[in-house]
Amino acid sequence: MVTTSRWRALNLSIAVAAALAVPWSASAHVPSVSQAQPSTPETAILLEDPTLSRAIGATIAEPGEVDWYRMDLTAGDPLVVGMTAPDAVGSLPATFVLLGPGLTEAAAAGPLVTALAAEAGATGAMVFLPAVQPEREIHAGLGFLNYGMVDLVAPVDGTYWIVVTAVDPTATGKYVLAPGVREEFGPDAFAGMVDLTGFFDAPWPPATEASMPPAEASMPPE
Repeated sequence: MVTTSRWRALNLSIAVAAALAVPWSASAHVPSVSQAQPSTPETAILLEDPTLSRAIGATIAEPGEVDWYRMDLTAGDPLVVGMTAPDAVGSLPATFVLLGPGLTEAAAAGPLVTALAAEAGATGAMVFLPAVQPEREIHAGLGFLNYGMVDLVAPVDGTYWIVVTAVDPTATGKYVLAPGVREEFGPDAFAGMVDLTGFFDAPWPPATEASMPPAEASMPPE
């Protein structure tokens, strides 16, 4: 007899195998899940290969949380960042600010962006404006809400930052950041796809020991 959990695992394996056999989409994002806590420029998640197309599942776990990502680019490199969210429980409309050299002067974007730029020591900034009504897309069996993207090239050599916040500063939930353009989706992405599927399926707010039902009492020995 195959239990429900085993059926689910089997179906997941089939879905992942299919995703590996067929291009995920026109833009084959390498999937992963970030477990990072609220960060700063010093503790930012480093995108070691910033041109690689990724789908990074992450959360805003506390109201007002700020998530930082960092990448080092050469002038002329693609500077492409998309923002999506799971079409699933806990979906969060999120936005981001691009910080870095050669972008529009940060002061022109207002005091909040100016403060973020000063924190990173960046001179320029660009604010992403997410779509009010995002388009729904399907990739490898997962539903995504596509809030749009920024599509530029790095104007000069230097360090660039992606600073993610919730559109509603009081909200929490899950988002998926999609930086990069170079498609590379092979066997190494298997674990990432499994993790991302689990990320979509996980409850929100996250289950805690206090919220879990008590364990069944032990049965007396026969």
